[in-house]
Amino acid sequence: MGLNETQKNLFFRDGYIVIKNLISPDELETLREHYANLVLGGVPDFPERHISRHNPQQAQTLEPAQSHGECHDRRGTQVYPKGEEEYATKRTEPIKDPLDAINKVNVPSRHDAVFDAFVRSPKIVDIVADLMGANIKLYYDQVFAKPPFARANRYHQDSVFWSFFASNFQVTCQLLLDDATLENGCVRFIPGSHNFGLVNWDHLPYMLTEDVLVQEVPVPLEAGDATFHHSLALHCSGPNTTPHRRRGWSIHYVSAETRYIGTPEQTEHIKQLGCLVGEEPVNGWPLIRGSEFPGCV
Repeated sequence: MGLNETQKNLFFRDGYIVIKNLISPDELETLREHYANLVLGGVPDFPERHISRHNPQQAQTLEPAQSHGECHDRRGTQVYPKGEEEYATKRTEPIKDPLDAINKVNVPSRHDAVFDAFVRSPKIVDIVADLMGANIKLYYDQVFAKPPFARANRYHQDSVFWSFFASNFQVTCQLLLDDATLENGCVRFIPGSHNFGLVNWDHLPYMLTEDVLVQEVPVPLEAGDATFHHSLALHCSGPNTTPHRRRGWSIHYVSAETRYIGTPEQTEHIKQLGCLVGEEPVNGWPLIRGSEFPGCV
């Protein structure tokens, strides 16, 4: 169905947009079932390396945090919402439900037909096309599964991790598999921060001054809702202060007209990620819609 002009304008003004009820309750339940099948061993060829599991014994090995304004903390160059230290002891306790012990699941769409169908669904791709153009490839997808009492996630721009793309404009759809609340660590954005340009990690704490952080907008959502955000939009998530998991499936799309400029080391790393359909990153990512272009992704 795509976006109307008001929605497009909001995305390019703020760097993100919220879409309510992107998928139906039946579709949501199907995704949850297939997620459980992947992480609980129901897909024998799904590599264990694609699953990050919570380890209570390693939950408290970080240097102490320092206050960074009234509502945020800082550890090195990482800036994130306050509150996680209050639940440090909780994170060292054993987790009974194996679904609650998952931190992250990588590339489910490469190993499950239902996830693959959703990354190609017009419900999602029509919106991406309205924002980024008609020629679209899938870079990567991952489920961020915030376990009970999980730590906050630092402020970042996706583009900082994607320096191998000769463009700083990609679009991520994050589809919520559970309700995301202030209490369980919903995503937070700084509206308009995609206009700051690419901010190096060393500079990030000096960009995130109090007058910038006060603009932070938490985005609580219900399961089945989604956000679409610009790869330069600064975002983070708060700690999970509840005994329940909070899962968000992030699907990262890149224009098929983007050139790949990765170093040999980055190229080798990408090959290990399991996201390619070709042997090399150049013309190697899954085509979702439109056309491919020589020398591009």
